[in-house]
Amino acid sequence: MTSSSPSVAKAATVAVIVPPVVCHNLDPHTGIPFMPHVAAHLVGALEHAGYDTYVMDCFGTAPNTTTVIGEFLLMGLHESDVVRLLPPTVTVCYIYCRTIAEFIAVERLIPAIKSIRPGIKIVLFENVHAVTSYSLRHVVGEFLSKGADCILMGEPEERVAELNRRLDAGENLVGVGGIAFLKDGEPVTDGSPPTPKNLDALPRPGWEKFPLKGYWTAGFAHAPCRRGERFLPILTSRGCPYRCNFCIAPEVNPTWRGRSAAHVVDEMEYFYRTLNVTDFHVSDLDPTVSDKRTRAICEEIIARKIPITWKLAQGTKIETIKSEETIDLMAKAGCKFISFSPESGSERLLKVMNKPFDHQHGLRMQKQMHKAGIRTQAVFLAGIPTEAEEDRDLSAAYARKLLMEGLDELSLVIFTPLPGAVFSKEYNEFTHYSQCTPSPAWRKDYAVLMAYRRRMYLLLLLTKLRYHPLKVWRNFTCLLSLKFETKLEMSLFKQIKLYVLRYFLRGSSVRREI
Repeated sequence: MTSSSPSVAKAATVAVIVPPVVCHNLDPHTGIPFMPHVAAHLVGALEHAGYDTYVMDCFGTAPNTTTVIGEFLLMGLHESDVVRLLPPTVTVCYIYCRTIAEFIAVERLIPAIKSIRPGIKIVLFENVHAVTSYSLRHVVGEFLSKGADCILMGEPEERVAELNRRLDAGENLVGVGGIAFLKDGEPVTDGSPPTPKNLDALPRPGWEKFPLKGYWTAGFAHAPCRRGERFLPILTSRGCPYRCNFCIAPEVNPTWRGRSAAHVVDEMEYFYRTLNVTDFHVSDLDPTVSDKRTRAICEEIIARKIPITWKLAQGTKIETIKSEETIDLMAKAGCKFISFSPESGSERLLKVMNKPFDHQHGLRMQKQMHKAGIRTQAVFLAGIPTEAEEDRDLSAAYARKLLMEGLDELSLVIFTPLPGAVFSKEYNEFTHYSQCTPSPAWRKDYAVLMAYRRRMYLLLLLTKLRYHPLKVWRNFTCLLSLKFETKLEMSLFKQIKLYVLRYFLRGSSVRREI
């Protein structure tokens, strides 16, 4: 069973806090409750080392409690509630820096905790497995100045026990590796984070400690979810071998490593048997780098006859899925959704991004996914430096080809300068890091880019109506039943719910601050 509120482990000396989910300007591309996979792995490592860990997941505990701060809607426990609920025995507190939108939530938590519990050591740790995150190395000064005691960069499992021991003992932190802290009042960075090589040797994520019911009942997630279904994210691999200029992965997680097929399916089977989880959202930066491993995972699931489904939640590089046979095997093994990322239909712009893409292979795989009954999403990127109207026309033309081959949905993400990405220095008109979301309204060309976004979404609707009208009807029925098969259906529901949370709820569940 999972806890429904943070009321256990009263004797714990270590707390792990997951901040509220943040929606920026009620934009449908933000406010996504990414389940905290790095936090779960951190908890697993701490528990494995013998620490009784207290988990406070602000969204999971109170998904319908909101705080409105100007243009930001924070969903989850208010920081005053976090401080009130922290057990008195806690001496070290880890705060998860999940996405750039949640920067505002993290920076509010630090002084709130320190003002009441000044003796607690606060450690921030980063999400190195998501394209919506950011490199903490570039914002060390901002967080240390607000009262954080340590910044833990990279994958934390192999260092967190030693770091925690030193913090508890008041020992020197030099030598832990991949951390930052204040020394004589100045930020100091101690080396680069080591990269775990044998992923099969790492402890299992500690999902049992998390209030999972809040995520399961919210009605929306990262990958499409169905009402009443229990789901979890899973990391089947770490890192990314590609060097896209718009992404933080080349800095924070540049080495791809895969878990063995048996180990991946062991985790699926464990949480199926212990928590009755029947749907797994693969949240790797690029899970299909090895076609051989992809096939082995599928064969392992089929051989064990586990009644589960799974989805590729982030945009995988579709060229790494080598053949139609692999697609068919994935479908047979329970794969229901694949997101992939062409980014652009313009070869020139792809070179600017440093991201090659095989457009013909993408069309072949899309055709086969449609044939196999796998729902699909193609992600395009707008607002890259030097982008011109001709590039946008080429992207629209390629999107239309994908839609004709059965693509279920497309997403147009507007580039924003995430700390750690090569292109992050290209735009700096924002006034707060939490404004660096997929809809950066502060950009001078935002009106042009929004017109492009509307054009692409209209193309999606009109092309599906013409070539695949039954898909549109299916979208409608899935929306009404809350059994979502695509992110589009789920986003429509999410948008309605966010408006209700923002404008129509009254009473103690809503706080409004200036």
